[in-house]
Amino acid sequence: MEISVLNLTDAISRNSLVTTASLAPIPAPVSPETVGSPAAIVTINPVIEPPLVYNEPQVVATYLRENTQAGPAAQATNQALISSLSQIKNGKAPVVVSSLFSQVAALSRETSEYRNEAREFRVPPKVEVEKFTPDFTVAKGRRIESVFLTVRTREGDNISIQFGRNANRDGTSVMTFSFGVNGELSEAEQKALAAMMEKLGAMGDEFFRADTTELRGLKEINTEFIAGFNFTLQRFDPATDTYVEHSYEFSVDEVAQTQTLRAKDVKGYSLDITTQLQSLAGTPNLEHNVLQQYLDLIAQAGDESKAPNVSKRFMMDAFNSIFGGFLQPVVETEYVVETEPAAVDAAQKAIAAFDSGMPDFTANFRSPVYHNPGFYSQVAAMTLTLEQQTRQEQTGENLLIKQDTRYDLSYSKFEAIPNNSLDMLGANYTYVSVHETAETSRMLSMTGDRVNNLWVEQQANKETERQQFENFKLIEREAYEYGDRRLQEYAELLEKLNLNNQHRGVDELLIASKEKLFLSLNF
Repeated sequence: MEISVLNLTDAISRNSLVTTASLAPIPAPVSPETVGSPAAIVTINPVIEPPLVYNEPQVVATYLRENTQAGPAAQATNQALISSLSQIKNGKAPVVVSSLFSQVAALSRETSEYRNEAREFRVPPKVEVEKFTPDFTVAKGRRIESVFLTVRTREGDNISIQFGRNANRDGTSVMTFSFGVNGELSEAEQKALAAMMEKLGAMGDEFFRADTTELRGLKEINTEFIAGFNFTLQRFDPATDTYVEHSYEFSVDEVAQTQTLRAKDVKGYSLDITTQLQSLAGTPNLEHNVLQQYLDLIAQAGDESKAPNVSKRFMMDAFNSIFGGFLQPVVETEYVVETEPAAVDAAQKAIAAFDSGMPDFTANFRSPVYHNPGFYSQVAAMTLTLEQQTRQEQTGENLLIKQDTRYDLSYSKFEAIPNNSLDMLGANYTYVSVHETAETSRMLSMTGDRVNNLWVEQQANKETERQQFENFKLIEREAYEYGDRRLQEYAELLEKLNLNNQHRGVDELLIASKEKLFLSLNF
């Protein structure tokens, strides 16, 4: 029986436990021949049933360490602690993070610090729950779930939040929640915090329900007020006697004008993305098909490393979350009448047409490393690097812009053997290593508002090595390499364009290199 105690007025009900004693064994029936024999003696033992035993059960009641907070947000948080612990105990739901995170912004208006604990206790028989004195000094048992969150505001305030549940040996649980602010939050910061906590709370619920979670965009993170956050989710895995963890770290550097996202999922796949806050064009100018090509490369890297689908989605979601905000908006053009642009706008439009739409960035993705038990230096692993770099040189009215986009993918694997089954690999196998790179360079030369020249250079290379082993000895090795390079110059075509339509010409001439960012390496 469970009773949650917040206001000590809950009624106590008791159930009776009846134990039925076992009967003594009855001898097998005796045949008529045996009964009729003068030498046979039959003894019938009486069956004696033991009296019923009444065991009065203990009551499991939930108590709060503190219940003196006066504010409505603090009282709502107390109730959320009690409710969440009760739902878990009754098997109605996993840990619910959102019910507590939803109170954080309101808590910040009432206090700079909140700390409380809801704990279950076994109340002895014949002791009234209202008169029972819980001992909160007893050890909390083993940690089962936990959430750690720190938030930094642009004004330098720091917010720390911790939430967790421990399990005791007697089957009871302990749930703790703490919140603290180092600084003073403005009304605008509280509003930004509320939107972010709603998002992170839902992510926490998803993690404890499905062992994974995704950002699905960063629009709820108002970087005008929020400078960054560290968010870590942990769950104890009894199968491995370890904790599985999913984490995100996001930050904005106003000095460097960059934003960074680092993350790692429970399967050991990790990523590190740093990007400029603005693209070359200065306005959202990214086309969806350009972004999709990067997502396809991430999916390919996941396939080659035999990543679980949840890990592939995790990596693609993080990349899409960072760059989705650069996608050009959908504009209704049915009634738009284009006017002659001013001379200063002609140069800006040409640069925007030249730009890939991506801000300069570097993104690294890594799989966990699986070692061959019989040949430790051989591993199954994957690393993928995506990047773009833009350089500008201005000499008087002459402007030269070069934008380089590249990727570097390396992976090694044991053919037809799942990564998590390398302990069953054996001594006979084929080990494959692949390294492929591709790069696209676009150059734009301008004098004032006039485009002088446009170049597009693309090159790609792929190296593959296959090694066949018998009894861990190399018996055959095969290596091959493929490469391709193309260069296109558009000076003659540009000379034929009208001055005011140069940006259209640049756009049309670059369509092919944007629809196919990199040369194909499939062969």
